[in-house]
Amino acid sequence: MKKELAVMYKFVVGFAWMVITLWSCSDDPGKIGLGLLPTGDLIHIGKDTVITVKNIKAYTLTDEKQRTDEPANNLLGTFNDPIFGKTTTDFACQFRLSSFPKFKKNDFIDSLVYYVDYQEIYGDTVTPQKLKIYELASDLVFDDKYYQDVNLKGLAKSEVLADYNYIPKFKLDSLSNRYGSTKKVPKDTVQQEISFQLNHSLATKLMNTDSLTLSDNDLFIKHFKGLYIEAGDLSQGGTILKTTGSGLVLYYSKDKDTTKYSQTFYNTKLASRVSRFTHDYSTAVFSASLDKPESQDSLIYLQTTGGLRTKILIPNLGNWSDSTNFAINRAELIFQVDTTVSDVTKLLPPEQLVISAIGLDTLGKETEYFPSDLAFSQAYYGGIYNKKTHTYRFNIAKHMQEVIEKKQVNLGFYLSTAFRSEIFRRTVLKGAGSKTGIKLEITYSKIK
Repeated sequence: MKKELAVMYKFVVGFAWMVITLWSCSDDPGKIGLGLLPTGDLIHIGKDTVITVKNIKAYTLTDEKQRTDEPANNLLGTFNDPIFGKTTTDFACQFRLSSFPKFKKNDFIDSLVYYVDYQEIYGDTVTPQKLKIYELASDLVFDDKYYQDVNLKGLAKSEVLADYNYIPKFKLDSLSNRYGSTKKVPKDTVQQEISFQLNHSLATKLMNTDSLTLSDNDLFIKHFKGLYIEAGDLSQGGTILKTTGSGLVLYYSKDKDTTKYSQTFYNTKLASRVSRFTHDYSTAVFSASLDKPESQDSLIYLQTTGGLRTKILIPNLGNWSDSTNFAINRAELIFQVDTTVSDVTKLLPPEQLVISAIGLDTLGKETEYFPSDLAFSQAYYGGIYNKKTHTYRFNIAKHMQEVIEKKQVNLGFYLSTAFRSEIFRRTVLKGAGSKTGIKLEITYSKIK
């Protein structure tokens, strides 16, 4: 499964409303409609909790490579995580003309400034980020596919246009509740900006561009292919920034004219943006057990940016296949965040996780697909982080019924983060070797 769950699935509103209504009307689902059925037709509701240590296996493994072209947000920075090791994120982007300038020979350069906006940080606000900017030498093709291991520096020229040590800023907005921000619980909704003053060599190139090229965006992108913003190495600390946009502004003056002029070049939705992610797990606490199925650790680890996912195995998922007089009403997989090893108020867990089932194609090769429960609605399927209980819950009732009826094979699941290419998050969950473990709570109906 190469595509990210960035595309939201349509809610089946009527079904979701029915499910919510039925489950909220009574503390005991077995009592719903009790007075409407004859005694001989009563359905008995039972509940079985499967303990992780005995039944469910899980181990951490390296995630699949993620596509990184045209993400909703680009990530920038290097972060040394005390648990997860080092992650570096940077990006390259094209620029389009905001208007068609007509530079003259006697115009002279004041400055060329590249602006990057960001709205969220993941890490500290003490360690300076080492940022460098290069002009691209090769095209970023808008319709091409790019992945997280793309060699962006190999696409760039050698000249450094800007070299900047930047300390990320973090400002909380408690003046507006537009994003749920309050004085007690302020949110980081204030836009921050990094500005890089670039070498005049690029400004000279832009001002010397012929009028035909400056009148056509396709020609302009061929002439000026874009910029690569590189995040340098850090041995400790650091931050990942979630950028929300960028632009290039050429400030210039005209002969015998005191007016200050400017020309803006934007990275729009029609201009390419490509991210690069790298991970170094050599210092991670789980490095010795990574990608080892036999290692049933007490903790499992998840990370965006094509970092980490988890394989879940439930050997007895289809053990009720000999019985024909029951139906699975709810089968809820529950994952508990470990809040002792990591401060979830400072390093936020992912807002959403994704669980995909493992199958086989016609050649016997492993494939992934979403459990059919997702077709009902996202609310029914689950996966949203519960801040009060620090849990993620998935309902796989229909999938379990299909396994029992041998419509699907039971080869396990992959648990991953959502929005893996556009936001930085990680979390530590209770694993197979912990006392809490992973739970599968099954509610089933059995007819006499």
